[in-house]
Amino acid sequence: MSLRQTSGIIILLTILVIQHSGAYNLSQIPKNSDLSNSSVTDFCQNENGLMLIGTCDGLNFYNSRDVFSYQPKHEYDFLSGNIIDKIIYTGNDIFWIQTYYGLNKFDLSSNKMTHYNDFQKLFFIEKDQQNNLFIIRESNSIFYYHKSNETFKKLNVSGIAFSDIMSFFIDSNNVLWIITKKGYKLTYQIEYNGKNDDITIHSVEKDADFHDNLLHCFYEDDQLYIIDKEYNLHHYNVLTNQEHFVYNLKQEIHNRGKVAKIIRYHDNFFIGFITNGLIVLEKDEATDQFKLQNIEINSGIFSLQKDNLQDIVWIGTDGQGVYAYTNTTHSIRSYILSNFSKKMQRPVRAILLDKNNTLWIGSKGDGIMKINDYDIGRSLSDSKIDILNSGNSGLKDNLVYAFGKSKSNVLWIGSEHGLSYYSYRTNTIHNIKLDILNNKSRYIHEYEDYIYLENSEADANNFRYIHSIYETADSKLWLTSVGLGVICADIVGTADQPKLTNIQHYSINNGDFESNYFFSIYAEKDSLLWFANRGYGPFQYNRRTDNLEPVNYYHPQGNQTINDVFSIIKDDNGAVLIGTGFGLVKQSPDNQQILFNTNVGFKNNSIHAIEPGDENTFWLSTNKGLVHFNSNNNMFRIYEKPDGLAITEFSDGASFKDYESNTLFFGGINGFVAIQKDHGTEKVYMPQISFSDLSIFGEKYNIKDFLSTRNNKTQLELRYRQNFFSVSFTAIDFINEGNYTYFYKIDELSNHWINNGGSNSAAFSNLAPGNYTLETKYYNRTLNQESDIFSLKIKILPPWYLSKAAYFIYWILSIILIVIVLYYLHERHNKKEQKMLEELEEKHQKEVYESKLQFFTNIAHEFCTPLTLISGPCERILAQPGVSKSVSNYVRIIQTNAERLNNLILELIEFRRIETGNREIITETVDVSDSIQYILDMFSEMVSSKNINLLTTIPEGLQWNTDKSFLITIFTNLISNAFKYTPNDKSIKIDVFTDHQNLTINIANEGNVIPETNFKDIFNRYTILDTFENQSIDSPFSRNGLGLAILNNMVHLLDGSITVTNTQDGFVMFTVILPQLEISDIPTNKQGRLPFYTPKIERYQTIQIPEYTYDREKSNMLVIDDDEEILWLISELFSEEFNVLSMSDPQDIEQVLTEMRPHIILCDIVMPNISGIELTKNIKNNSETSHIPIIIISGNYEIDQQIDAMEAGAEMYINKPFDTKFLQVSVKKIIDRKKKLEDYYSTPISSYEFAEGKLMHKEHKKFLHDVLQIVSDNITNKELSTPFVAKKLNISQRSLYRKMNEIDEVSVNDLIRDCRVQFAANLLTKTKLTVKEVCFKAGFANRSTFFKAFNTKYECTPKIYRENHEKKIT
Repeated sequence: MSLRQTSGIIILLTILVIQHSGAYNLSQIPKNSDLSNSSVTDFCQNENGLMLIGTCDGLNFYNSRDVFSYQPKHEYDFLSGNIIDKIIYTGNDIFWIQTYYGLNKFDLSSNKMTHYNDFQKLFFIEKDQQNNLFIIRESNSIFYYHKSNETFKKLNVSGIAFSDIMSFFIDSNNVLWIITKKGYKLTYQIEYNGKNDDITIHSVEKDADFHDNLLHCFYEDDQLYIIDKEYNLHHYNVLTNQEHFVYNLKQEIHNRGKVAKIIRYHDNFFIGFITNGLIVLEKDEATDQFKLQNIEINSGIFSLQKDNLQDIVWIGTDGQGVYAYTNTTHSIRSYILSNFSKKMQRPVRAILLDKNNTLWIGSKGDGIMKINDYDIGRSLSDSKIDILNSGNSGLKDNLVYAFGKSKSNVLWIGSEHGLSYYSYRTNTIHNIKLDILNNKSRYIHEYEDYIYLENSEADANNFRYIHSIYETADSKLWLTSVGLGVICADIVGTADQPKLTNIQHYSINNGDFESNYFFSIYAEKDSLLWFANRGYGPFQYNRRTDNLEPVNYYHPQGNQTINDVFSIIKDDNGAVLIGTGFGLVKQSPDNQQILFNTNVGFKNNSIHAIEPGDENTFWLSTNKGLVHFNSNNNMFRIYEKPDGLAITEFSDGASFKDYESNTLFFGGINGFVAIQKDHGTEKVYMPQISFSDLSIFGEKYNIKDFLSTRNNKTQLELRYRQNFFSVSFTAIDFINEGNYTYFYKIDELSNHWINNGGSNSAAFSNLAPGNYTLETKYYNRTLNQESDIFSLKIKILPPWYLSKAAYFIYWILSIILIVIVLYYLHERHNKKEQKMLEELEEKHQKEVYESKLQFFTNIAHEFCTPLTLISGPCERILAQPGVSKSVSNYVRIIQTNAERLNNLILELIEFRRIETGNREIITETVDVSDSIQYILDMFSEMVSSKNINLLTTIPEGLQWNTDKSFLITIFTNLISNAFKYTPNDKSIKIDVFTDHQNLTINIANEGNVIPETNFKDIFNRYTILDTFENQSIDSPFSRNGLGLAILNNMVHLLDGSITVTNTQDGFVMFTVILPQLEISDIPTNKQGRLPFYTPKIERYQTIQIPEYTYDREKSNMLVIDDDEEILWLISELFSEEFNVLSMSDPQDIEQVLTEMRPHIILCDIVMPNISGIELTKNIKNNSETSHIPIIIISGNYEIDQQIDAMEAGAEMYINKPFDTKFLQVSVKKIIDRKKKLEDYYSTPISSYEFAEGKLMHKEHKKFLHDVLQIVSDNITNKELSTPFVAKKLNISQRSLYRKMNEIDEVSVNDLIRDCRVQFAANLLTKTKLTVKEVCFKAGFANRSTFFKAFNTKYECTPKIYRENHEKKIT
């Protein structure tokens, strides 16, 4: 099965237990989850150590800190395929990436991908010592990459069978090798032309004798690893031609399958199998033989690669990501106890390896795990494991906190319940009761995660909660309890059944439970014991006083966790190391203290346990890994998951050192860790710092896009606006990355190095324009070495306004500024003059306004008497019996419009009274609810007639102090306005409410909204009066607008406000807000007071426009006017001669024009939504309706508007009031003229005289006219033909042909046929003749010829032509 066909199986590896002979760590990289795919196919590094990782789904990068996948910079920078077969680095940040679907050249500096899709599917790729790329993709051909041309060139060779190639490589002497499956070889010497980068090769002979029928062949650094058909692995040096047998792999290949890769690591061979794991052939120096070691990676191996810079083997798996195999000074093994058949789920709290190599593990809740014949070099699955708990042994409690070795044949056990021991002879557990409380009861106590439950009286007297056990050489047993202090007892009895006597109890603070949390014992020697107290620091036992005494101890002010002591130990120099909840305290013999915690690089402050290492070093367990502390130089190294720890959170006091095997044990929350020292030393590796990522205002960029080279110096160049940025600097170290401390400074700003801790990024803000040098270095805590200084030049470009060009511009601008100042002074003088003129204009406008208002008021008074004489007779006529309906309709129109005119007069008079201040305010308490409801009742007929949905929200009993007359006028005007502009079947909303300070009235009507640009003119008195005078069609309100002006003045006299808005749901809403006023003193003498103005409610039009029966014989007339009485009048005038369609709103005019096709249109100028002039333009600009005549009827007498109407295309402009007879005659003349034109242009003469707009000579025009006249006169004559026309013209047929050819027209026969077809079309539309009758009437001899000619001209049959014409008419 090929690599590409092998599917990835993702398995979470939670236990790493590997047979070994030397110290090494095998660990998954910490960012495995960030890989684009967990099946890893290849590795490749550049000179800085950056690792490129190829997977089955894309390309990844690993810099020892982070894993990130390749993201194209542009859409064309994609990879040719997702499955990466091989990656080769050829220097200068150029990587070659082989996929099944093509070869890619990746430029790391620019993040650019170049595709070479000529190389697809299977091919071999390698590089030589000069980083030239070579490819074999077909037989007898070798390709190389020409660096200058950036193309591949072909080298023709012979004897290469592509299908037989097993391996292809280039040795250090630049000899190209091709190894075949049958074992023979082809070798070529590579020669270079340095001038033009051309390459040639020639065949050379190499003394190499390979085995026949090879199974596998792998090349590495001039070494070949060959597996022959007998499964023997041979090591062959291609330079010396020396071959050595290594190992027979027959059984492994049969069991594991195909070999994926072989590499040599030191003297050992790593062999990976595609489907089944990894083995190591380790060389035994004594016998010079190899022994097989299995590396327990439970997946297939796709790739093996030695690191270029560090002592690491990279392992790419099928489904488990990347492993790193390293030789270290310590081998670390992690054990997850929940993964065994006999498992533990609870945290490990005690651990001990006894003399029988039995590993004892005490847990907090699961009892004891007993691992027999423990060996760090053997998997736990090969060991016998027993679980001892309160259910299957004498153990009284499953919370086990301590083990202690004994000179007797027992193992001491400390638990929640108390003291027990395990007898090696009987393999049983026995409990020892330590009665120290003289039968006094003790109550429930709690401390952190320890909960002590009240027991029976007998158990309460027992010494419990034992966390540490130490047996001295003189058979004294020391125990510490968390809560009960310390006891010491003499051990008596037999070796298998020890007993305790002479029990001494030690405590502090009078035995106070919370004060006596003694946690651990450190025996500096039997006569000098240290005790760790969780809250009161370290204590020592004083033999002279037989008591516990506190030790002079570091105690920073305000921090009590420093007294929370877990463990104590002394180093070789006499300094005491104290593990606390606030870090590690090192106290020298002269009482000088140093504190080590997160402030100096620890990952966590809680030091749970301390165990000695070698050479005055110590291992510390924390909540975030292990710390290897060197007390000689105070340096430390941190071990976390990347270092092989599957467990990083450790438990209080859970540690042990076995001095015989020099093995350390630390217990954690889910298992334990074993550490063993190797004889090797830490190799010195101090990598260079590379500047990688650039972030500007939080957005990441490729730093190389901002690097420029000047005078052979590279610098980071940023614009002025980019001076808030951060730069990342990384020293790629895959082994000790977590033990680096970074420092940086800007040399031009400060000489002080900034300690950046483990962070590798420096941020800068608001750097002034200029040149800077960013200097960086790091400190390797593991090696206790400081790196060289690495620097990056940074240039912040100045803003444009500080450049030389800017200063020149400033000089120009200063001149311009002087000119501007002078101009400003001049303009200021002009504005003063303008202001004076505006004030004079405003004064003049007010005078004109007053004169207009006075004039209109006088005229209004003069109209009163004539209106009375009009209204009175109308009422008398309507009261007479037997009046015809027609007369009654006309009289009602007269009466209605007389009332309108009278209302207008009253509005003018009231407007004048308010403007001149002759309207006094009388405040009284008004029942607003009743008043508004009374007004609404008057509109009930209109609600019913127009089918309006009236929505009201009016509270009952609402009273308000205001002017009643004003309030009624305001509401009546608003509601009347709403009804006027609300179309039928729409809604009106009325909302009245109060907040005890203001009365708010909202009246909204559905319909056409008012443009917001017109809001400012609605209540402007000057605009309203001008509108009244001119009846402008551009007015934002209808007709005169005096009602709104009166309403606005009244609202402001009441100290209120009025606004208008368009709501989101399509309503126009007027909002009036009136404050509460004080009640007026109404004078008793009312003489001299003018009567109050009460607006008249305009009666809803009762005259209905009759519906007329459509008559096809009549012409169609469209009448458009927003006054329904005008519509009725015109309909009455023309109903006898026309099919009259009336429209009050031209909103649907396009549909009407399409369906009705009117012969004439009469329209007003002032209409909703669009003016009559605009409507005329729209109709005339449409080719399908431009022929329709339009008559404008308007009350505007201005000559400019009449000119605009005629220019828009109107045939006539008639002023209102119009003479009905004049209107009728005008319509008739226009219709008659239109019909004559239609008749004329429907004849063949007219059609051909103006065809195509050609300019003819007079003689030709006359001749063609004569021809057409003959054809037209004889169109029904079946003998009409070319000879017939020639005979009528008294010329020969030849002359007729020549004459027609000079005119460049159709032939006579075509002309006759076309005229017959056109004549037939007229008969179809204007007569009731059948199609057959039309055919013969038009002079066609047979129907077939007729139908063919008709279809050619009109693209339809005669029947369909007639039907289409009838549809247009209807």
